[in-house]
Amino acid sequence: MNAKLSNLLQLFRDVLPTRNMEEFEQRLTRAQERDDLPALAKIYYDMGVHCMKNNDPNRAMLYLSRSDTIFSASDDVYEQVSEAVREDCSQRIGKLENLPLLTNQIPEQVEETAEFLLDDIQTRLWGLLTMARLTKVGARLSDLPGCEILGELGKITDLILQSFQQPISQEEFQFLMDACDRLYELDGDECFSDLEQQADVPGGAPIQAFDLNGLLVLTELNLYLDSHLRLLSEGPEHSNAETGLIPCALLPDYYLRTCKEDLSLLPQIKQEIARIQEDCEFVRSKITWQDIAERIAGYKELDILACG
Repeated sequence: MNAKLSNLLQLFRDVLPTRNMEEFEQRLTRAQERDDLPALAKIYYDMGVHCMKNNDPNRAMLYLSRSDTIFSASDDVYEQVSEAVREDCSQRIGKLENLPLLTNQIPEQVEETAEFLLDDIQTRLWGLLTMARLTKVGARLSDLPGCEILGELGKITDLILQSFQQPISQEEFQFLMDACDRLYELDGDECFSDLEQQADVPGGAPIQAFDLNGLLVLTELNLYLDSHLRLLSEGPEHSNAETGLIPCALLPDYYLRTCKEDLSLLPQIKQEIARIQEDCEFVRSKITWQDIAERIAGYKELDILACG
């Protein structure tokens, strides 16, 4: 095979997956314009299958998880997506969960570290530090219709920190309960999967509300809050610390959707992994509540989507 033909074939291999993805994205746009959630779920499934065939397991997980989230959100949508698609989607996600992907490895490492090195309060504080880092992201997304609760992450963080040190009022407790419920409801709301639900990111691509689907940010925020509320109302014997929130500021779906580079090579991902590790050492060290408050205050002002 001559060099010219070899180069042409390589170009074809490089362009074909991109061209297919552009066609998928056009289909997504048309389905979104029709508010056709079953069609959206099927297209995301097709995109995930395409990525698996083209040896891109990270993006396969992105799209298959989006499909699963959409068809699982309501009985009506679930019934309109074929059983074959639902079952195959679930099986593919299961296979991807067994691969050595960064989005699998970091949560596993976090869970093991918490189990062997941290006590209950240290684990809860580790998660609270992540919540603080999501404050600016939440504030951006809170301008989108239906996503207003995300603008309250700063207040939620402060109240949880306060409750570790002294009792909070019934009104404050009720606020946390309502926030917990609203985060759960947003996860299944149509506005969450709306492709037009985007917020500007200075110097970067806009972030979608649906980008929070990666590592199940809304679910983990809800679980963290639910666990903390049970800690306050029923005591530690009825509430175990949750670790799922700790890796959530990685925001893998945002970077997989907007960047071509491998996740592990992106500066923002490297920086967030370093913060996760540093936070673990921080909560294990001899710290005061003032130390924790200062770290949280700094994180609430941090733009984790910025590079550098």
